[in-house]
Amino acid sequence: MRSRILFLFYLRLMITIDKIKLSDIHISLELDNGETLDIPNQVADLYMLESGRRIDTTEYAQLKEESQRFRCKKKALDYLAVRNRSANEMERYLYKKGFAHNLIREVVNSLGEAGYIDDYDYATRFINNKLNRKLIGKHLLARELQKKGIARAIIKQALKESESRLNNIDEIYETAIKKYNTLKLKKNGLSKLAYFLQRRGFGAEVVNVIIERIIHNE
Repeated sequence: MRSRILFLFYLRLMITIDKIKLSDIHISLELDNGETLDIPNQVADLYMLESGRRIDTTEYAQLKEESQRFRCKKKALDYLAVRNRSANEMERYLYKKGFAHNLIREVVNSLGEAGYIDDYDYATRFINNKLNRKLIGKHLLARELQKKGIARAIIKQALKESESRLNNIDEIYETAIKKYNTLKLKKNGLSKLAYFLQRRGFGAEVVNVIIERIIHNE
């Protein structure tokens, strides 16, 4: 009698697969508890899954984990389809989608190993895109990359790639003189120009060189 009660209790704990839907890369399991689990085909092949089959709590937990991993990676790839992302950006995005931290780290690491996420490539592209729109200094670029979670060592290395443009005094001077032409008739025009250059991310040494050149040419 006791064994029969335990068996019936065990059956109540089991979950039944009501329906299976197939797609190119995954299958969807519709369960009698109302859940739908998406399992990648290569994983599904390891389980003997069919409609009407009961699965115990251990197998259910395994399948649910595989489903979360699949969905997390799919969300990540969809997010990458729009544009490149830093590892930190991806982690924040997936966290907002409700995935567990350990799963997020696993997915982000696997995408990094596969070359889908590369913080150095992200940083160099970011710098080039910014400089192609307008000339700004390395300090501003570094601050913006830090906000995106890029490590300082990677930022330093990426900035070195664009060193020739970032230290091109003639190009910086051309940008400065255009701004100065709108300020020179105002009170403290040079001070305002210096503040403008600092906000653009240029260091004190570069700003001083530009200001001195403008004074010399006037």
